[in-house]
Amino acid sequence: MAPSQKDQKLLFQRSGNRCAFPGCTKVLDYPASPLDDAVVLAEVAHIVSPKPGGPRGEHYLPLEERDKYDNLILLCEEHHHLVDQQPHTYTVERLRQMKADHEKLMLEATGRAVEARSGLRVNREYVRETVYSTLLPVLRMPRYVYGVPCKYNDSQERDAAREIALPNDKAEMYPFIIRGGNLFCFQNLRYRGGPFRNLVGGQKVERYEARDWWADPDRMKWFVSLLNRSLNKLTGRKGLYLDKKHRRYYFMPEEPGKPLEISYRPLNQSTATRQVVWQPVTKKTNEPKPYWYHQAVALRFHLVGDRHWCLSIRPEMHVTKDGTIPLESEFIGKRVTRKKARMFNYDLLGEVQFWRDFLSDSQPRIILPFGRAQNILISTTMMQSEIEWPGMPEEHQRPFKNVEYSDDLFSWAAFARLDDEGEEDVEDWEDEEDEFWDEE
Repeated sequence: MAPSQKDQKLLFQRSGNRCAFPGCTKVLDYPASPLDDAVVLAEVAHIVSPKPGGPRGEHYLPLEERDKYDNLILLCEEHHHLVDQQPHTYTVERLRQMKADHEKLMLEATGRAVEARSGLRVNREYVRETVYSTLLPVLRMPRYVYGVPCKYNDSQERDAAREIALPNDKAEMYPFIIRGGNLFCFQNLRYRGGPFRNLVGGQKVERYEARDWWADPDRMKWFVSLLNRSLNKLTGRKGLYLDKKHRRYYFMPEEPGKPLEISYRPLNQSTATRQVVWQPVTKKTNEPKPYWYHQAVALRFHLVGDRHWCLSIRPEMHVTKDGTIPLESEFIGKRVTRKKARMFNYDLLGEVQFWRDFLSDSQPRIILPFGRAQNILISTTMMQSEIEWPGMPEEHQRPFKNVEYSDDLFSWAAFARLDDEGEEDVEDWEDEEDEFWDEE
């Protein structure tokens, strides 16, 4: 199956004969010469591959939707090749935004051209408003990664995990990876009381600047693995389960066959409850449907620029047969797509609000501690920007009051303790106190 002629025409018309890749100025045809016909340089690219094994093909978009206009983007040959060779960089969400931005730009440009040609002047009154994103700014990342030779290999991480000692601070997290016979983690491995003490012994510990890892493609992947395992620790402590195949976290019922409801702080109220696991019913008969919905979320850290990070929150839906067993992929697409199709901007903002409130316990920061001045600190204030635009019709305007969370005594004390640890500074690397392993 291929895109219909109608969808291709629509794509070419709305793309203005230009490549949709940001910054690309290529016109997508070459004029005819006296001896040859015109050449079409445009390539119709799929955002989600029509084949499950292709670029971004694991996405939940149903197969029958993949050749339609909404899943197509017009690119030049160079950028078509680029986005398909780097599917983890050029994600579904990024390409969809790229398509929307480009087609909006083409519409505005042609509109201005028509106005200029006709002499028409349209009075537009613009308003200034705040736009909230699905991103939370990361205020602090671990400065160092520590490494030590390990008797286990890359495939024996579970065996190594059995030798980890529980830290004295129950809040401390201890993600680790084993690569090339070395164990890497965020904990200072020279500390005798650390959770990895049974694996370290008196071996020489290496310390690496995290920023150096960010600049190295291979070690950047290792660093991201440590970040993902940190998120696994956070979500696991919140009672969420990991769907490894789709890289998302989801709720499970506390009792088999029973829905789950939790309290949280919504957009404009002090508290509310919502179902996070439930079995939908048919409206006409009120009979339960043969599947269950589970609220889910995809969380991912992103490096922005050379040194700044943010955490993206993407609300998702997990579907099971009976509240436990996942439903087969071919039966999920339409159900989830139908629900998402009804989710407009304000609804999406409400979903992001739910997840940031749940993950942070209604606190101004999410703290992932790794002991001794090493931690990840995430602000729960959504990244935002100011825009000027014609504005939304008054009947559709809705407020957002719980923009920021205020510190209470406990959250402020936890934050102050992190700053105190930071003042100690990890430059005590050469410290030879008894609490550290001696190195000759």
